[in-house]
Amino acid sequence: MDYAAEIEQIAADARRRSAMLMDEIDEINRQTSLRAEQFAVDAAERLRELAEEESAEEEPETTEPQPVPEEPVQRIAPIQPLPPPTPYVANPNLSPEQQQAEIRAAVARAKAARQARSTVAPSDGDYDSESEYYRRSTWLD
Repeated sequence: MDYAAEIEQIAADARRRSAMLMDEIDEINRQTSLRAEQFAVDAAERLRELAEEESAEEEPETTEPQPVPEEPVQRIAPIQPLPPPTPYVANPNLSPEQQQAEIRAAVARAKAARQARSTVAPSDGDYDSESEYYRRSTWLD
């Protein structure tokens, strides 16, 4: 049994089949391009006919030009810089402990807001506890 001749025969058969498939693909591409060109010509002709029909229907009986209403121009206000932050002024009616508690609460709210903006949320809407385990910021928890 001559394996080299058999391998050559299989390779030649594969090349022949590949050439036939490439010829079929080329023919399909040629027919597709012809159909696309014909479709473009037909579509342009139909659009031209529709435009002519619409222009014939819309012709006014009088020949004086109609005034075109102008759309109001919307002006965009320039971006104003943010005012400087106002310093914290202690409420004189509160005791020092209450003032400290109020400051701690404000700091906690600010920290929570910053962390809420930096938390990664999955894009697919999957909010299960198992996925949160794999999305955590540190593996030391």
